Amino acid sequence: MILRPLLALLATVTLLPDEGQWLPTQVREMDWAALQKRGMKLTKDEFWHPEKGGVLSATVQINGCTASFCSPDGLLVTNHHCGFGAISELSTVEHNFLRDGFAAAERKDELPAPGMVASVLKRIEDVTATVHEAQSKAKDDLERWSSTQLAIKKLIDDAEQKEPNTKCSVASFLEGKEYHLYYRTQITDVRLVYAPPRAIGEFGGEVDNWEWPRHTGDFSFFRAYVAPDGNVREHHADNVPYKAEHFLKVSTEGILQGDLAIITGHPGRTQRYKTSRAVMTQEGYVYPKRDTVLTAVIAVLEAAGKTSEKKALEVADRIKSLANVQKNAQGMVFGLHNNATAARKLREEAEFRAWVAADAERTAKWGTVLDELLAMDEAEAATIEKDTMLAFVNMLSGEVSVLAVLVEACAASAADPEGRLPARLKTFLGSQAANADLELMQLPLLRILLAEFASMSAAQRLDGTASLGANESAETAGEKVFATTKMFDQKERAALFAKGKEAVQNSDDPLLVLARGLAGERSASRQRNNQRQGQNLDVGRRWIAAQEAFRGTSFYPDANSTLRVSIAEVSGYVPRDGIVYTPHTTVAGLLQKEKGKEPFANPKALLAAAKTRATSRWFDKRIGDVPVCFLANGDTTGGNSGSPVMDGSGRLIGLNFDRVFEAVAGDFGWNPDRSRNVIVDIRYVLWVIESVFPSPSLLKELGV
Repeated sequence: MILRPLLALLATVTLLPDEGQWLPTQVREMDWAALQKRGMKLTKDEFWHPEKGGVLSATVQINGCTASFCSPDGLLVTNHHCGFGAISELSTVEHNFLRDGFAAAERKDELPAPGMVASVLKRIEDVTATVHEAQSKAKDDLERWSSTQLAIKKLIDDAEQKEPNTKCSVASFLEGKEYHLYYRTQITDVRLVYAPPRAIGEFGGEVDNWEWPRHTGDFSFFRAYVAPDGNVREHHADNVPYKAEHFLKVSTEGILQGDLAIITGHPGRTQRYKTSRAVMTQEGYVYPKRDTVLTAVIAVLEAAGKTSEKKALEVADRIKSLANVQKNAQGMVFGLHNNATAARKLREEAEFRAWVAADAERTAKWGTVLDELLAMDEAEAATIEKDTMLAFVNMLSGEVSVLAVLVEACAASAADPEGRLPARLKTFLGSQAANADLELMQLPLLRILLAEFASMSAAQRLDGTASLGANESAETAGEKVFATTKMFDQKERAALFAKGKEAVQNSDDPLLVLARGLAGERSASRQRNNQRQGQNLDVGRRWIAAQEAFRGTSFYPDANSTLRVSIAEVSGYVPRDGIVYTPHTTVAGLLQKEKGKEPFANPKALLAAAKTRATSRWFDKRIGDVPVCFLANGDTTGGNSGSPVMDGSGRLIGLNFDRVFEAVAGDFGWNPDRSRNVIVDIRYVLWVIESVFPSPSLLKELGV
């Protein structure tokens, strides 16, 4: 179990603010009487016990999202967009489950979901002392970083060796102030049970993404399977449903404004304790550039998808994923500016400086820590263009596979004394597969990247891009490289690298020169990042210690994909002057959006069912309709997709799937007026399963 030297002490929460992504141990330290007044019916031990678990233990991590067990037989519910990739991969032109939906009549009909992995938490162990001991022997920042990695690797290897059927990881909290070892059962046989038609699961598409009001049925069901003896095993005909010790029952009562809403999940990453300089860098360059580049990239993929239904299925998941990142970037730019986050940080830093200066002991301990941190952030800003461009190359490596394989081959050749390549890399380098969709996608995307490389400032220009003129257009930059390169011919690629390291290093082929430069820049970037992380284990840790003393209030660590809890309530908000958003949407509002074409085209079955919905058992007389979605003021971020939302009795009332546009920048700070997360009401899920795209067996298993 987790020992509680620091985090528990920081979590003696008396006011129970809706801000905070709290660790399970911290929730147990909350003022439970105050929480009961808000609607909590569970005891601390029923909610979560370090050894015995509790309703919180029903929460599962699944492919970067969150899911929850909702029956004892391994039934998992998560968002439609979390299962989108698997559903898309299972779909064919003949059986388009993505478009038409899927419902397994019996368990034998459930389909193996490609790539879906469910990680079930077993226990958590505090390993801070072990990691800190390793760090204490380091002589510089890089050694501190490498010592940390080696200590973590040993902890994981030892834990997995002594405990079979277990996958482990170590998470750092508060810039390395604590380290926890997580033991998980990682289930790889996950099968699709139910997915609504895409027109329901993605209603509103990117137009409504990150927006309110929302009418999206963003849900899907899967099932975890294991061997008959309970051990984890790859897909096998004899596998049986995983027996979930803890699962969530479905609430049929519904919720209203002010009701308690407990959100559990695995939020990915927040940046609550960044400096003003770090925020300015993100707001001024990273997010605007991300929006610009991904807008152009998505246009290329959308054009490719229009060439055939088969290609449309191939690119659907990628477009959805990139579009989500793109609109997130837009929301970050809007939110950071609208919330004046950098200005707030500057004020807080000035207050911190005054607080430190007012006491000699504080000055001795923390007098330089803010300046040290700002200097680190300034150094990061000095290479942010390079690092951002390299991130784009990595992000698009699957789409620009010729450039990607050349970068990998250049790096491998440089690292080997004789320039030899690993067999797998050598095979792909010389294969036609690397040239897939060359004209359709690779060349247009390369033009986008080359134009971005050409627009970089002189001080941060990437190695290998000297031939590109400043601010050249995508067409001009592309043709400079494409006109003379031989690297789009797999035989030429293979022949060049077969000649050895010297031939690769001396080649003047323009695409090879670019790849060679990018390989070197990537290595340098990794070195910078490792050094920065090692430095942050010292400076960042002292900064957090200073912040704990300065703030003097409950303190939660930034999100890092570990299990967290957000205590919230159902709540509307005022997005801007003169507009008030209520916390509920209904089928009536969904019908008002109906346009008969994507992304606002409901299935005919839904339109038919809507006509008689007043007689449905899911019709809520208090709001006058079948509910669709609701808002809560929870503290969520990426990774909370699919998070179960529970009432005070630990029953499932909805699935978190989004935030409002005004709250996207909440990663840098929760806002009581604008931080709202979007949740599909479980009663809408049940109405769809019962009346629109029926699955009687699923309803029966859910106990309704």
